[in-house]
Amino acid sequence: MTYHLYGEKFKELRTQKQLPLSYFEEIGMNKGDLSRFEHGKQMIGFERLDVMLQQMNVSLAEYELIINNFVPDFQEAFLNDVDEADFNQDKPKLTKLYEEARETGYGLLAIATKARYDKLEEKEITYVLDFLNKIKEWGYFELSVLYFVLDDLSTLELRKVFRNFETKSHNYYGLPKYSRRILQIAYRAVVILGARGEQEFVNQILKQTEHRTKAGIDIYIENLRRLTLGVNHYYFENKDEGMRQINKSLEIFRFLEHEELAHYYENRIKAFLN
Repeated sequence: MTYHLYGEKFKELRTQKQLPLSYFEEIGMNKGDLSRFEHGKQMIGFERLDVMLQQMNVSLAEYELIINNFVPDFQEAFLNDVDEADFNQDKPKLTKLYEEARETGYGLLAIATKARYDKLEEKEITYVLDFLNKIKEWGYFELSVLYFVLDDLSTLELRKVFRNFETKSHNYYGLPKYSRRILQIAYRAVVILGARGEQEFVNQILKQTEHRTKAGIDIYIENLRRLTLGVNHYYFENKDEGMRQINKSLEIFRFLEHEELAHYYENRIKAFLN
């Protein structure tokens, strides 16, 4: 999904409520910028979009449903199934999802699913990277494919990905589900690269994400960042203190009654630290 749809649906809401372009000038949105957004010529920052939606008494959840025409997106639903099976470390379910995607011709979904339980072949990695390289704007689908295959990428391949990461994803940073996926990618990459001793690269990614504001309060992402910083501390500063931070973050997941998340990240971290 390209960002022009956000402007198109915003315009539909505005016109349904019989509001002129000038209605939002009092909150700092000039008519020219709003018109360009509505016609898909530019994206606007999440903060401004959120304030304008509030002015129309429209919630973000309602806005996203409108964007999807109130119909669940097949690819997104499939990716959510992969996420759930991965978190539960359910290999039979992942295998079934892989076969389903492969048999129905969804090659990228098949590769992304396979990556969560088996090692990818070089030709599969190349296929994914070529696809991502050709896409100008990485939407939720592209970001999710990247997220699932990260473990199989070499350091050189990760460098190429992150060289374009900001440019290809920055328009989506303020939107909740996109922001979450972007930060999941960054934090997963930190753990992978930390295990390879890439301290400078790790610091670059952490610095790149530290100023990113998230839509509302996302406790999962906040704790995942704490967990990631603990892993980074373990690799490059003090193993004992790093492990203390790691265990504290795992306990927060358990306290919030997300045992599956605690178990998942505990197993991943053990695999990398060993």
